[in-house]
Amino acid sequence: MTSTACLLETCRGVKASGCPQALPLSEAFVTALTQLVAHAPMPPTTPGQPLRHHAGFRLALCACPNGCARPQVADLGLTAAVSIAVSISQCTGCGCCVAACPDAAITLQNDVAVIDAHRCLGCGACHRVCPSKALTAGPVTLRAFLGGRLGRRPRLGAEINPWLAPDAGLRLVHRCLDANARQRKSGQRFADVIFADGLPGLPAWVLA
Repeated sequence: MTSTACLLETCRGVKASGCPQALPLSEAFVTALTQLVAHAPMPPTTPGQPLRHHAGFRLALCACPNGCARPQVADLGLTAAVSIAVSISQCTGCGCCVAACPDAAITLQNDVAVIDAHRCLGCGACHRVCPSKALTAGPVTLRAFLGGRLGRRPRLGAEINPWLAPDAGLRLVHRCLDANARQRKSGQRFADVIFADGLPGLPAWVLA
C-alpha cells in the first residue's frame, strides 16, 4: 500500500491469504496503520521536482519474526511477537518445544522448559506444539527496527527494546512519519535523521 510520502509493505501473514506462521494482528491495528500511511506528511523535496519513489518513507509490517517484508532494512520495520510463560506444574519435560524452537532459545532444566529471553524472538512456535498446554502466549506485541536502509550505504535498523504494545507502535509510526517530514533534509534518508552525523544511539523522541 502506498501514499505519495509513504510505502507500506506487508508479509503474507498480514493479508487475507494468511500464513501458518502468522501471529494474529488485530484488524483495528492494521486499519489504523493504513490510515497513518494514507495521511503521511510529505518530506522535503527539491523545488519543482516530485518526490522520487525510492525517497519515500518505507514502512514494513510482518506478522512473525521471519520478516518476509524485510523490516530490518526499512525506514521503520514492525514485526509481531509474543512473550511465552512456562507453567512449571504443567510442563512434562517432553521436549516438543525444544525441537520446535527455530532459535535454540529453549532448554530443559530438571525436566522443565526454560526460555532464554535473549534468544527468543517471540514467534510462538513452542506454544503451538506444547501437548500439555504448559506454555502460555501473551498478547501480540511489536518489535520495532528504525533507520534501516539499502543502497550505497546499507545498514540494519536499530531495534527498540522492550517490545511495544500495538497502540504504542502506532504512536511510534506517527512520530517517525512526523520526524521524516520535519527533520529530513532534501537528499537525505530517514536513517540520516535517526543516526544524525553517523552517531550511535536513538533520538529522545523515539522512546517518548
